[in-house]
Amino acid sequence: MRARISLPFSRLVMTLFVVGLVGTAAALFWITYLGSVSIAEHEIARSAKSRATLARMAFTQHLDQLESQIRAVSTSPDLHTALQAGDKVAAKKALEQAAAGMTSAVLDILLIDRPGEYGWVNGSLGLIDLTNQLPETVRTALPPDIWFIHTNHATDPVQVTAALAVAVLEPETNRVLGKVFGGTTITDSFSLSGELSRTLQAGNLALYHQEHAVAGLGDLTREKLPASLLNLENMSGYVLQGNNLYVASPLMRGIDGHWLSVVTKQPVDTLQKVEDTYSHLFTPFLLYTAALAIGAAFLINRVTGASLGRLLDYATNLRQDRAVLPPSPGLITEFNKLARMLQAAFEAVRARDAQFREMIDGSMHGVLVHTDHRILYVNDALLKMLGHEPGDSQALTGKTFLDLYAPEERSRLRSYYEAEQGNDAPHAYEIKGLRKDGRTIWFEQHVRVTEWHGETARYATITDISERKRQEELATKNANFDLLTGLPNRRLLIDRLHQTLNRDRHQGKLTALMILDLDRFKTVNETYGPKVGDQIITTMAARLTALLGPETTVARMGGDEFAIILSDPEDRWQIDHVAREILAEIEKPVELENNVRVVMAGSLGITLSPGDGEDDEALLLQADTSMYQAKAESGSSYRFFATRMNDQTARSGRIEVSLREAIQNGELHLNYQPIVDYPNGKVVSCEALARWTHPSLGSVAPDEFIKVAEESGLIIPLGEWVLQEACSFFQSCRNQGLDIGSISVNISPRQCRDRDFVERLSGILDKTAMEPSRLQLEITESVMFDDQRVNPVEILEAINALGVRISLDDFGTGYSSLSYLKRLPIDTLKIDRSFILGLEPDSDGLALVKAIVSMAESLGIEVVCEGAETQEQCDLISEIGCSLIQGFVLAHPMNKVAMQEFLGNPDIIPQNIVKAV
Repeated sequence: MRARISLPFSRLVMTLFVVGLVGTAAALFWITYLGSVSIAEHEIARSAKSRATLARMAFTQHLDQLESQIRAVSTSPDLHTALQAGDKVAAKKALEQAAAGMTSAVLDILLIDRPGEYGWVNGSLGLIDLTNQLPETVRTALPPDIWFIHTNHATDPVQVTAALAVAVLEPETNRVLGKVFGGTTITDSFSLSGELSRTLQAGNLALYHQEHAVAGLGDLTREKLPASLLNLENMSGYVLQGNNLYVASPLMRGIDGHWLSVVTKQPVDTLQKVEDTYSHLFTPFLLYTAALAIGAAFLINRVTGASLGRLLDYATNLRQDRAVLPPSPGLITEFNKLARMLQAAFEAVRARDAQFREMIDGSMHGVLVHTDHRILYVNDALLKMLGHEPGDSQALTGKTFLDLYAPEERSRLRSYYEAEQGNDAPHAYEIKGLRKDGRTIWFEQHVRVTEWHGETARYATITDISERKRQEELATKNANFDLLTGLPNRRLLIDRLHQTLNRDRHQGKLTALMILDLDRFKTVNETYGPKVGDQIITTMAARLTALLGPETTVARMGGDEFAIILSDPEDRWQIDHVAREILAEIEKPVELENNVRVVMAGSLGITLSPGDGEDDEALLLQADTSMYQAKAESGSSYRFFATRMNDQTARSGRIEVSLREAIQNGELHLNYQPIVDYPNGKVVSCEALARWTHPSLGSVAPDEFIKVAEESGLIIPLGEWVLQEACSFFQSCRNQGLDIGSISVNISPRQCRDRDFVERLSGILDKTAMEPSRLQLEITESVMFDDQRVNPVEILEAINALGVRISLDDFGTGYSSLSYLKRLPIDTLKIDRSFILGLEPDSDGLALVKAIVSMAESLGIEVVCEGAETQEQCDLISEIGCSLIQGFVLAHPMNKVAMQEFLGNPDIIPQNIVKAV
């Protein structure tokens, strides 16, 4: 660390000595001054306390004089005689004689009250208004022989009166003949103020009642006093303002609880004299101290300078490797000891330098020392890293150090070299080196500034980290790329999508995000095995990369799902064109082993930015939603995102949550639609149909909630509940004497894939005590022929082994093989309603239905035509040999109560639509 200020030792010692000595003297002077001020303040406080005590004594003495006069009046024999006789004139004369004898203190108030006669005789001064100063109510309440202060706050100024009551007693009986009241007016009183002024020798004096000045001498009554002097209660106090000392002394508490106080003002110059004295002495004292300190500092410098100079010369010679003897001992012991220590230290440093040179020569880490871009030293380890022979340091020494690094790194090193001047350069970093054969090598380099043979140099410790960098690159690739296809994974896709969106947003360009999912990939994977599935994934990845080019990001999201980022497409037409090319490429056959060919298809979802938003996660979700929309509608197609898709996704999510609660709480119910033997007008069976009405969603269509149940797996508990409820309903009808022959229940592909389905079906039959032959399960062609994860032979044979009948529902809508009808235990074919709607005589549809009926009859399979809506359709169906009809023209689906009523009324089917064959 570079020192900002450098001073010679002698000057530093002199400066510190002078500053220390002068500072110490100044501190002592200041402490002395503070002590003198403290003593002066203590003396002022003592004086104030004495004056307060003297004021209370003077006030008490004044009251004692007044009290002696009042008692003299009360003991007058003439007054006793006048009171006994009720002679006012004699009493008045007695008061006047008493007043004439007053010499010092004068009673302003002097009167006599007799029992029942207040103010009987008044000998007060003429200016005294007893109603304001000593009213009758106050006199009545006063105890005898105690001085009291009465204050009338209603007058201006406030009237403050000091008074004493003395009872006059009859000697023989101690009966109270009357009371003598005497006192003095304090407001505007000169007698009390004068007495206090003489006693305290104060020309400025004021009597205060609370904050009101009621009497006084001088100008103190007009000054605004500090609040602390007026709220002292029963304690004296003082305040020093400038050169004036204000002393307050409480004298007596009044009836109203407020104190009568006396405040005096007296000039005090004690503190001022102390300050003047010390201010006059400070400058000479400081000059004397400074002169003494400077002289002593020069003396110390004289003693230490010579010894220190010899020591510095010795250290300089040692540093320059000169042979020199230690300096001769001087007067200062520590300098002599330091000289010996310097000699020992320099010898130790020489030994360590030799050891250090040996260590770095044999170090496993590379060492580079350079200054001014010139190489001063390289060790054998660095020579070996760079492809040179160990010991051949002359091949590099003297050359520019930049030659050791890859060309692309040299500008960075120059910037580091320049930044070192401000200590801003990094001390450790990774950089590419350049071997003798031209190959690059990764270095980890730690640089510090050192001294090399008297020159400031840069010392670099270098480690070969090429293998570590290779492992890091491999880890980065594994973290950001799909191991199977080598395509970017979801993590890298999101990063690239974020960068593309930011760039295109600033440039005002369009960005298209596509999500591609392979249709029926799970089926192919489970049919041919995961090895073939991996081959298909890698083939599709290669096709997409070749089709879209290296500038377009193609990523694998996982499984059979890919993502594509189209940056800056010209317009939506171009995006349509690219989407069609992608789907066409996907649909090309994939050649497998043993000359097996697999044809795949894909569903593609597309979202656009900024039109559909600019948040990367939201765009991914929107593209995914539109892909599932394309898959749900037809597959092998593409769909652009629309806001309604989010609404549909949100509704599906809400339906899933609500459906789960509905299954747990038993909120669903079954409706039943009769299957009628049309020629005979008899109900022979019925189909159980799940229905659901939600408090807020309303009536949810079966197609909607059944689809959600299939996708979420809720179809398993839902299907089990439907079977349980249908069997229970059938048994309930049987118990009521209502025979409907059998009951049909639809089962889904997801139920068929459940390995425990047959076992649970058997358990429901046992629990409800239902005959298996009375239950008919309706299975769609998609279960039989489309879902290759399901073996139809195993499923149907297991169900048939229980005795349960099997119906093939929606027959004719799929790509079923007719050979299955002969091989599998199918009991009933239900011709799909699409063949029945619009059925007319002499139509192709009628011929097709007739052929199906004829084929089923030859195979011994029962046929049901569903979806009949008119009597004419029922007649045509009956005429071609199919007697079992299900449709709205015969009966709508109904709840269990209505169904039981329907079964209990044999005439409920309108006879006018029943036609015998």
